[in-house]
Amino acid sequence: MSSFLRNLRTVAYHDRLLKWSTPGASLHLSDMSATAYTLPDRVGHLAMSSRWIISARDDLLWFVGPALLCYLMLTIQIAGFGWLVLIIALWTYLVDSPHVFSTFTRTYFDREERRQRRGLLLGSLVLFLVGPVAVLLGASKYFFVMAILWSHFHQVKQHYGFTVLYKKKNDDIEDLDNKLDNVFLFMAFLYPAAVFTLNTMQFWQRLPNPLPDLIQYLPVVLLAGTVMAGAMWLSRQVQRSLTGKPLNLPKYALLAATIPLHWVVLLNASTKNWFVAVSILAPLHTLQYHRLMWFYDRKYSRGEDCKERYGVAEFINRRLLHYVVFGVLYGIALYLLRKHSGFLAVGGHAFREMFLAMLLGPLLIHFYLDSKIWRVRRDPAVGKALQI
Repeated sequence: MSSFLRNLRTVAYHDRLLKWSTPGASLHLSDMSATAYTLPDRVGHLAMSSRWIISARDDLLWFVGPALLCYLMLTIQIAGFGWLVLIIALWTYLVDSPHVFSTFTRTYFDREERRQRRGLLLGSLVLFLVGPVAVLLGASKYFFVMAILWSHFHQVKQHYGFTVLYKKKNDDIEDLDNKLDNVFLFMAFLYPAAVFTLNTMQFWQRLPNPLPDLIQYLPVVLLAGTVMAGAMWLSRQVQRSLTGKPLNLPKYALLAATIPLHWVVLLNASTKNWFVAVSILAPLHTLQYHRLMWFYDRKYSRGEDCKERYGVAEFINRRLLHYVVFGVLYGIALYLLRKHSGFLAVGGHAFREMFLAMLLGPLLIHFYLDSKIWRVRRDPAVGKALQI
C-alpha cells in the first residue's frame, strides 16, 4: 500500500510539472502548496511579456527607433558639418514646435478639457510672464538657462512616462520592481546630466571654498551610485527570470534606446552646451510624443457627438492632414515672430528681449501641462484613450 501511494505521488508530481512547464500555462496561488517544486518546475522556461502601447511595429518605429536619428545628429556634430545648425532650425519649427502645439489642441482647444481643467489651464497662462519678469529683474540669462534645463528634464520625464505605460501595459507593477525601476532610471539619467553640467557651465568655480573641492568628487559618487542601482536592477531581472515572472520586453527596448543615448550625447566632448545637447536628443522625444498624441487623438473620431463634445479639437485632430498642417503653421508663425522681432528695437534692447522671452511661454506651458494631463491612474479617460 505504501508503495502504491509513493507511485501515486510520483505520477501527481510529473503531472504538475507538465502542467506548469507548458507554454502559456499560468501558476496560480492554489498551486503554491507545493513550494518545493516551484523553482525547479520553472527552470529553463523564460517567460516574456510583450504587450505594446500601439503595436510592436509602431512602438519600435516611433518610440524606440528615433534614437537612431539622434545618433545621426551627434555624428554630424562630431564631424563638424556646419549644416547641423540648419537641421536643428528646420526640426525646431517644422517638427518640434508642432508637438508643443499638439498639447494645446487637447487642452485649450478641447471643450471638454476646458470644462474639466479650467483652473489648471488658466493658471498655466502665468508662465507667459515668467520670461518678461526675469528680463525686467536683470535675470534673463538665468531664465534662459532654466528653460533649457527644464527642456532636458521634460525629455527625461517623458522617457519615464513611457516606461510607466509599458509597466502598466505588461502588469509589471510589483512594489519592488517599481522602486528599483525608479531608482535605476533616476541615477542613469542623473549621472550624465550632472557631469555635463559640471563640465560645461563651470559654475562651481565661482563658489566659495571648499565647495569647488567637494563638487569635483560628485561625478565619482554619482557613478558609484549608478553602478550600484544598475546592479540591483539587473539582479532583479535575473531573479524574475529564474522564478518564472515575465520579463517586460517593451520596457527593456525603451531603456536600451534612451539611457545609452543620453550617456553618449552628454558625455561626448563635441556636445558643447545644453542647447546643442537638447537639440540632438530632441528627435526621440518629439517623435515619441507625436505618435502617442496621434494614437490618443483617435478619441476625436469616435461617436457622433465628437464635434459637440470637443469643439475645435475635433476638427484639428480628426484627420492626420489637419494635425500636420495646423502644427506646421504654428511653427512657421513662431519662426516669423522671432525672425522679425527686430521691429521691437524701437522700445530698446530690453523690450525686444522681453518679447523673445515671452515667446518661450508656450514651451513652458507645454512642459507644465504635460506633467499633469498624462496621468493614467488619476485620469481614467486617458487610460481608456491609450487602451491601458
